[in-house]
Amino acid sequence: MKVEEVSIVKGEVVKKIEDTEKKRRGRKRIKEKVTIKDQKKFFIDYSLETKKHELVVKLINEVNQKKIGREVVFKDLVDYALMKITSKDLERIQESTLGEMDKVLMLLEKHNEKSGENLNLGEFLVRQLKIS
Repeated sequence: MKVEEVSIVKGEVVKKIEDTEKKRRGRKRIKEKVTIKDQKKFFIDYSLETKKHELVVKLINEVNQKKIGREVVFKDLVDYALMKITSKDLERIQESTLGEMDKVLMLLEKHNEKSGENLNLGEFLVRQLKIS
């Protein structure tokens, strides 16, 4: 929206035109966060993980050593791997995402459930480390 302002300064007519809506540069922001259920495309960035990238390239090259049939792509590897994932694999993946403090907090929760106590983190660590 443009706004015009006309004024007289020292006997001269001055006309100012201001644009109240500034154009924003860059990517448009998404107002609503897309849930994983609604997401149809996924992106994997291995630019900082060279060993994993090399493994993917090696596997794709190895599986494409055939004379007939279409070329195997990354999506085919992922589709096959998804069918092979078990509940134990999911547990291992969950555990691999835990940090050190998360593991300590899990131990605290298990201890409180097992002993029926309600220790806070400090009291739990004092007991575990046997500090008097």
